[in-house]
Amino acid sequence: MSPTLVEPVADAIRSSILSGRIGPGDRLVEAELARELQVSRGPVREALAVLSKEGIVINVPRRGKFVQEFTARLVDEIYSLRRVLEPYAASRTIANLNQVARSRLEAALEDIAAAAAEDDAQGLVQRDIAFHDLLYELADHDLLLRAWQENIAGKLRILLNVSQRTLSALADAERQHRRILEPILEGDDARARRLLEEHIDEAAARARQGLWGSQDGAQSTVEGSQP
Repeated sequence: MSPTLVEPVADAIRSSILSGRIGPGDRLVEAELARELQVSRGPVREALAVLSKEGIVINVPRRGKFVQEFTARLVDEIYSLRRVLEPYAASRTIANLNQVARSRLEAALEDIAAAAAEDDAQGLVQRDIAFHDLLYELADHDLLLRAWQENIAGKLRILLNVSQRTLSALADAERQHRRILEPILEGDDARARRLLEEHIDEAAARARQGLWGSQDGAQSTVEGSQP
């Protein structure tokens, strides 16, 4: 299968999911997607496999492939796992810090600021995730990066796109990320870890508020396209 065909098909399906046109819990039917995208089913099947590795698509035995949906338990697991992994990533990033890494982190923060200034909600979500992608990349730990990419990052992309429709908190993203970047650039490991934990806890509370209107995840699931 030509990767030049699989990649644009994956991009198209991913875009439909992140825009909300295909919602959490929706079934992904290969034949329908192939017809819509005017390709054969082979590239669609391979593209769905790519999105499965990203945590955006799940395969339910004997039922088919679906867009990741959210339960209170899954939301708790996403953020509790981040709380374990991300402070460690920050510690390793501090240990590996050089001028190139500093410049890339500062540029990632500038990208967040630019999206916020433009009121670009979807762009802000992408750049928020990109900032954290970079933190894991700079940690220089292959298994840690894989844990983030395969178990957290893709789900967060959907979660933020769904929950931010009822939240304005993402407008504060520049301040939030500047606050956690400062101790990293200063080499203050203890403070960086503490502020990251606080950042993740606050993000978890905002996600619950955006999904269910409360911070304790009172509603059990989010299914189907959101209004």
